[in-house]
Amino acid sequence: MQNKPDPAWQPQPQAAEKSPNMRLGLIGMAACVLMAGAGLHFYGAGKTQPGNAVAADSAIGADSQRMGLPLNVIAPQNAEQALAGSSFSAQQQADILAAVKRRDVRLVAMPVYDATGAGGMITLVCGPWQQSVGLTAKPTTVILPISMSGNVDIIPSAPPGPAGIGSGAITVFGPQTLPVLYKQGDTLALTVIAQ
Repeated sequence: MQNKPDPAWQPQPQAAEKSPNMRLGLIGMAACVLMAGAGLHFYGAGKTQPGNAVAADSAIGADSQRMGLPLNVIAPQNAEQALAGSSFSAQQQADILAAVKRRDVRLVAMPVYDATGAGGMITLVCGPWQQSVGLTAKPTTVILPISMSGNVDIIPSAPPGPAGIGSGAITVFGPQTLPVLYKQGDTLALTVIAQ
């Protein structure tokens, strides 16, 4: 009688195929987690319901309610040209240019547009400076002087209609629709991240 040795172990075809699929699945899941984290970071994880806004302001501060908006920086050598095309007065342009040269502020470009088709006029308040712009479907670039990360408030320049004023901004990631402002006293608080 002759004893035959047991056949050597060989991986099954299905087991060999699961490894690449599992790896792709883990990579996909990691990408989803990263995107969700980035979304929470840039678009405001600290949002509360309107009824709880007063409690949230006193408990964790008003700055946590700001929506993050990453915008493109204008190079310092292009600051004078960018300011020349803005709606700032000659004196304001000189003051802002001096602050850019001292490196107290940086200029960012914020293209804004009408996201809802209702039109309207908004005022962007950035520190001591403010600019009003009419919203159209074609983006209008507004120049903002900010520090590394600055606060910008958007308020209606005139009473919004029944549909409100729905603006949008083009960020470094593409177009971003902003929350609608429904009444004259509404303020949309943004934190601009210069990139």
